[in-house]
Amino acid sequence: MKEKKKWNELSNKSQKALSLAAFLIFILFSVFLFIVVGIPMVKHAKNPEVFRTWIEGMGIWGKLAYIGMNILQVLVAVIPGGPLEIAGGYAFGHFTAMVLCVIGMGIGSILVFLLVRFFGYRLVEAFFPVEKINELKFLKSSKSRDMLLLVLFLIPGTPKDLIAYFCGLTEIKFSTFVLIATFARIPGIWGSTLSGGAMGEKSYISALIILCLVLLCTLIGVIVYSFIVKKHGKKKSDSASKECN
Repeated sequence: MKEKKKWNELSNKSQKALSLAAFLIFILFSVFLFIVVGIPMVKHAKNPEVFRTWIEGMGIWGKLAYIGMNILQVLVAVIPGGPLEIAGGYAFGHFTAMVLCVIGMGIGSILVFLLVRFFGYRLVEAFFPVEKINELKFLKSSKSRDMLLLVLFLIPGTPKDLIAYFCGLTEIKFSTFVLIATFARIPGIWGSTLSGGAMGEKSYISALIILCLVLLCTLIGVIVYSFIVKKHGKKKSDSASKECN
């Protein structure tokens, strides 16, 4: 019997072929998950009452399923997280939903980081437009990268899934990334699950007020994110101009 060759014993051509095959399988699997699981999941999440009935019918498995949904939401970046967080607050109550979201998104972020470290830039490009990826290139060379990432994850409204994918392209330590990508998401999750929890308790006025505050914070977050990206993008272009001169 022939012994199986180890990865480092394979030729460069074979390694590239296997990597490409694995990459294509992952992309196809992601598309499959989005169509079969993601779309129905978002549809359920948009109707919190239906979502609660569905989750409650699964018992303890409902919580595990909800964690799995949050993992999927991070992996398949086109799935929106907001409706899922609100629906979770409605189904489980504010605090429980927040804890489950943090666990799921933490696991999802870890998987994203490891997958990007393995597949590289082409995986990020498969999920996000090139211009959006290029906006974050300043994170590769910024001396205050870790602090900037902490700020970007703390602010509601920033594209956290894009940032999580991009982090795999940087030299950030795995442990630092996990801590930031998991726990710095809490402020954004907190607002959404709190709104859903208020809806579940039939405190509709409170839910509406909280939701309006969340939307306002999200709008401010989008503006702050745009400012940070433009500021650092300008610094990078100015530095490049000086080097050319």
